[in-house]
Amino acid sequence: MANEKKSVRNGSVALPITRSGAGQAVVFFNGVGATQASWKKVVAGLTDRFETITFDFRGHGKATSAGSYTFGDFLSDAETVMDNVLVERPIIVGWSLGADLAVAYAAKHPKRVGALVLVDGAVPIQAPLVQDEAAMRNGLNSFGTKFAMWLIRATPYGYHLPPNAIADLTLDVDERRQHLLDTYATLTCPTTLLVATNTSGGHATHATHVNETWRAGAHHLHQTHPDITVRTLDATHKLPFTHPIPITEAVIAMDQRLHSPK
Repeated sequence: MANEKKSVRNGSVALPITRSGAGQAVVFFNGVGATQASWKKVVAGLTDRFETITFDFRGHGKATSAGSYTFGDFLSDAETVMDNVLVERPIIVGWSLGADLAVAYAAKHPKRVGALVLVDGAVPIQAPLVQDEAAMRNGLNSFGTKFAMWLIRATPYGYHLPPNAIADLTLDVDERRQHLLDTYATLTCPTTLLVATNTSGGHATHATHVNETWRAGAHHLHQTHPDITVRTLDATHKLPFTHPIPITEAVIAMDQRLHSPK
């Protein structure tokens, strides 16, 4: 199948979808500030044997803006896309917030998901990652950050969420991740988590806290649910750009697991 592009609506929000390839369906959930273009290298390694489906969430890429950007809003976008593409038990690949949305979707719709490949997200942390809410909000509202966001809108990776909406979403996801073990306990599909050793991309005190909390959460997940495959990669959070091959390998392994003789 050549690239098939269309747009679906979730209320007033238009969500663009791109489909290519044929075979076992793989649907990609993006993170905040990421668009379907972020999966280019991963998709390139899969389209010879899979149908790949990417889309943009509200306020990202070619999707339209919205008045609200909560976790529930993004999950609703994902549900709208999944209802529209009509594929049977796809492998869902989620990165960052997209991983958290993938887990939430699989817990809510267990019969509609074949497997999960989670990319540096949905880690069940034992302590908050955000240590200073005021500093986070000030950083997002700074001139430099706003200017960078304005510049990136001209690229395939553009997004236009208000800084305070990003801050609110970050705090909500931070809280949700501290209770994720309960959600993982309800999953019925095979799951792989790829986690970066340096997810923060830095070495300052706060970055060290984030990285240590992140790695500890991934380790605790595997200890609590040994059926979940956890693979650590010596990398930063930008895995779809820097480490596409481990992601494609995880998808291929999931496909083999789903279709192996019982």
